[in-house]
Amino acid sequence: MMGKPYLPKGFLGLALGVLLSACSIPITVNLPDQTLELPGLSDTFGKVVYPQEALASTPPSVDVVKGLRVDGLLEASQPLTATLEFYARTKDPSADPGCQAPPLGSAGVYLCAIGPDDEKVGEAVFNGSQQASFTLQGTKLTEGIKQGKLWLGLKYQGLPSTPLTLTFKDMKATITVGF
Repeated sequence: MMGKPYLPKGFLGLALGVLLSACSIPITVNLPDQTLELPGLSDTFGKVVYPQEALASTPPSVDVVKGLRVDGLLEASQPLTATLEFYARTKDPSADPGCQAPPLGSAGVYLCAIGPDDEKVGEAVFNGSQQASFTLQGTKLTEGIKQGKLWLGLKYQGLPSTPLTLTFKDMKATITVGF
């Protein structure tokens, strides 16, 4: 007896999801070197230092960005023995009561207590060296690209109390797009 084929409840949604996820394409883009000047704040005391200005870009016109990963090399202006933790947020630190301007001499940055708006997205470990590799990835990075505005911050301790230059080199961004 031929009848209507039986499909379990939710099968079409699952099948469509599998097909659409198969349409994801990673695109790798080389990024230019970037320099970050740290003002001589040797310890963030468990907080994250965010710049006053966001990294801004033109957001995609449709929701096609599914993920972002950035790999590269971080070079310090002097040898370090420290772990730098990277955090990302899409909320402006100036509008967050958990953020405050740091002591004089550190203008242009905010110190923020880690909260629900912050996500650890990577780290760079220096072992008495001037270079360390890093990988950045996470939900907040992807959201920031989609919104066209992102704050990328650092949490650290044990850095010199004098100004320090960090240069992000050989960066490659892998953006996963799909429909």
